[in-house]
This record gives sequence, structure tokens and C-alpha cells, in this order.
Amino acid sequence: MDQTIPNSEFPRSIDVSDLPSHGLDISVQATLAEREALCQRFELVELRALEAHVRVEPARDGDGGASIRVQGELHGEVLQQCVVTLEPFPVEVDEKFVILFQFSANELGGRDKFEDIMAEDSLEPLDTPEIDVGELVAQHMALALDPYPRSPGAALESSAAEAQIPNLAIQLDNPFAKLGQLKNKM
Repeated sequence: MDQTIPNSEFPRSIDVSDLPSHGLDISVQATLAEREALCQRFELVELRALEAHVRVEPARDGDGGASIRVQGELHGEVLQQCVVTLEPFPVEVDEKFVILFQFSANELGGRDKFEDIMAEDSLEPLDTPEIDVGELVAQHMALALDPYPRSPGAALESSAAEAQIPNLAIQLDNPFAKLGQLKNKM
């Protein structure tokens, strides 16, 4: 994952080269222009709100190497287009995430200031001393959204052609029906 993306729609870069030993607490909120740009990027009808509370702290990876842990809780209010009705409908996104960035200890001036944390999270490479917290929030908001959003109660109607096709699962000589019967015997 690239930590700093040029022309990011929601840039909130922080320098972690001199991160306090107790870490940093950061609150971020997208402006109207940033929300509009994120709508285009993620093909949303509207992004009414995007905010997050993020904690950035020194840590150790599972091998004892120096790393940075980024924990966040985000809230987004989105208007998505239903794939069935094509009508927009509101979606609230509340998501938590944890990312562990790994780098060499000498990049931060020693290992003594790092909290001893064993991490089970996957490690992301940290090539620069900056982490774009806004980009992390935007990416996790997008990952939390349903890629095929369906408004509540939206259902596909069966066509007349589908109604004329016999249901193969009902036929007893169908091999899948026989497999289904075996499942109940186990």
C-alpha cells in the first residue's frame, strides 16, 4: 500500500519520523470539495459525511522490529445507487481498522522509544517517514461499502421466460437433488 498518493482527494499526511512515544491522536473530517472528489473516485452518488478518529503510535512487529501502528474508527454517510432499482439510497458506514507499517529502527533514531507490541496484523512497507491518514480513511471507507449495493427491499422480478423454465432442483432425477439428499443423511 502506498502511504502517500500524489493528488490524493483527502490528504492528511503526518510525519512519523519524530512520533512521540505516547503516540498521536488525530481527528480528520473531509471538506465538501474532498467529499465530491471521493464521490468521483469511488463512483458514489453522494458522500454526505466522512470523519475519523485515528491513533498513530510506535509499535513493534511480531519479530520485534520497529513499526508504526495506525488504528482508526471512521464514520461515513453515503448515497449509493441500487443495482436493482437504480434509485439512490442512504448507507451509513462505521468501520474500524488497524494497519501496522514496518521500517528499519534507524529511520526513527533508535528502538528504545517503541512500545513492545506483538502484532498479528499484516505489515505494510513504509518507504517514507510520512503516512497519509486521510488516504487510509478513504480506502477503508470504500472497502466497507457493498460493491453491488441493493436498497432494502429491492428484489429482482422474474421474467415470463424464467417462469416457463422448470425448476431443476425439484426433479428427483437431477444429480444436484440427489447430492442434496445425501447432505441430509450426514
